[in-house]
Amino acid sequence: MSYSLGHYSFGGAGSSLQGGGGYSYTAGDDAYTAQQPYDDEADRTDVLKLVLYDLNSAIAPRDVRLMAIHAALEEFDHDDEALHDEELELRADHILLQKLTYAMCVDPRGVEVGLICSALEAVYRAGRTRLGRSFHEICDALLPLFVGMVRAPPGAMPGTGPGDRYDEAPVLHPPGGREGEAGQHGGGGPEEHR
Repeated sequence: MSYSLGHYSFGGAGSSLQGGGGYSYTAGDDAYTAQQPYDDEADRTDVLKLVLYDLNSAIAPRDVRLMAIHAALEEFDHDDEALHDEELELRADHILLQKLTYAMCVDPRGVEVGLICSALEAVYRAGRTRLGRSFHEICDALLPLFVGMVRAPPGAMPGTGPGDRYDEAPVLHPPGGREGEAGQHGGGGPEEHR
């Protein structure tokens, strides 16, 4: 089975993914070919919907997930703000967050996490208004993932092991963020801000 959509085609076993940069990916029975630029905006939107559908659907095996992530990364890696706005309108950020959450559960330090973060960075080259709306929609789930990525695992550095005083990050509140805390935003250690 194979079909073509503008400059994007889907083929059966033995095919490969070829991006505009000339590289290829092959995994399982699914394969893709993408070539830019597109004839019109409708072609690009159709391709984007297909790429996002495949990204959202790719769960197992790992090589199919990686192929879908690479295809998405190829599609998102440009500097056209309006196209990034369109990607966010089609919920690329939500799909990438879902993939990032899964990848963090499977292998938090794996290459898949890095690829998904690269795709998320590319999508976030959107306009400020659309970017702000996206961040507002998913920040409650996204920020803890990012903090988890940069935080050293317990016991990795002196003073960060279980039971240490600084094992948990302090809770800091902006001035006036809570009743009675206006002006209490500095000077003391973590215990003062809990």
